[in-house]
Amino acid sequence: MQAPCRFARGPGCTGRRRGRSARQQGQALVYGLFVLVGGLAALFFLFNTGQLTREKTQLVNTADAVAYSAGVMNARALNHAAYTNRALIANEVAIAQMVSLSSWAQYVQTHADSTAQLGCSVPQYAEPTAKAMLMYAPVCIGLYYANAYGFVEPVAQAVEQATEAAVLPAEAAKLALQAAQATMAAALPGMRQAVMEEVARANYADDGEVHVDAVPLADGYLDFDGRPFMHRYSGDERERFKQATLAAAGLDPFLPTRSWRSESGYPTCVDLGGGHNDRVERAGGTTLVGYDEWRALDTVSIWRFRLRGRWVPRCRASEQALGEGAQAANTGDGDGDNGDAPGARTNPRATAQASSNDWRYSGLPGFFELSAAARSQAGGDPRLDFAVRVTRAADQTRTSDARAQVPASARLNRYAARPARAVYAGVSASQAYFERPTPRDDGNAELASLFNPYWQARLIDASPYLGRAGALQGVVMP
Repeated sequence: MQAPCRFARGPGCTGRRRGRSARQQGQALVYGLFVLVGGLAALFFLFNTGQLTREKTQLVNTADAVAYSAGVMNARALNHAAYTNRALIANEVAIAQMVSLSSWAQYVQTHADSTAQLGCSVPQYAEPTAKAMLMYAPVCIGLYYANAYGFVEPVAQAVEQATEAAVLPAEAAKLALQAAQATMAAALPGMRQAVMEEVARANYADDGEVHVDAVPLADGYLDFDGRPFMHRYSGDERERFKQATLAAAGLDPFLPTRSWRSESGYPTCVDLGGGHNDRVERAGGTTLVGYDEWRALDTVSIWRFRLRGRWVPRCRASEQALGEGAQAANTGDGDGDNGDAPGARTNPRATAQASSNDWRYSGLPGFFELSAAARSQAGGDPRLDFAVRVTRAADQTRTSDARAQVPASARLNRYAARPARAVYAGVSASQAYFERPTPRDDGNAELASLFNPYWQARLIDASPYLGRAGALQGVVMP
């Protein structure tokens, strides 16, 4: 009987240890297969999770970029309206200046023709000199000699012709600016959509397709409390534009008033009420009559006091008109009455002699401004909110069940994402708001309007719009 070999193995050695080892190796192989399958599943899950996390981050960033680009477009549209409104106001002020210069040129010519009546050809004996009218005497003498040498008439006529010719391009500019405003207001939604889609595509360049909803979740530009954020005002609604235009015209001291007075240096008439001084009254100015007429008037008269009355003589003043000029620009409905012009009652005789060859003018333009709903916003600080949803189809992602090159078996595909209606969505919102870049010098807060281009854009919290976005995918938000 052969003894079992404990330490040496060879052809003649046999025993039970070898069979037990083989069985143990088979069990380890099965266990290893289970570990390998579990590891692959975990790795597969981690791969999909990582890709979905990447997709989420990219989609959210894209939605933010899209919403911000829309906010910038909205702010630029509002600033465009503000810039064109300011240009329209400047255009109106230019027309007012042309009207004023034409009236002033007529006044200078008629005034120069009257200086001889006051003896201004001989300065030392001229009536203004004799009465010590220190302000007016140099004017009278200077105009007389300028007229005598033939300077006044050609210059006055040239000014009248040039100013009338300048009104035509100003009217053309007005039409162009109004057309630009109307085009911007109508084209903004389409242009904004094109910009949003371009931004979205740029964020997914060579990485599949992405879609921007054609209908935003919220669009304050088209629907602000049931009305558009902007409104075009025309007809009798132009009062706000009129006041802004008059305020701008008032910055030029030549326009609102052209008046002064020069009195004699001593009383020329004395009665029971005391002494009275002769005077020269220079009156004039330019104003906007209604909404469709600029009217300018310039007059100068000398007022002399004389004792009148039989029993109780009193000093009475009489007017001698020395010069006048008038000019109007209107739609053709003007009545030719200078009574609405500044200073019309100062020298009534000279005012009555002034006449105007009216220019053709279309009136104050229609313009875009914040709607009544926006202007009535509490605190005068309306905000234009905009929210948008950006979607990406599930088959466009780089997961195993879409565009990834990692194949998925039927069992492993149980880890695939199943978004509602097979799309992933990102929601973002932006806001156009009014804020001066620097505080006002007077320390007052400036109310939002479309007369100052201080509109800016920023991203805001999109939480209020998540419910609407979920409803589009059939998801009820908690």
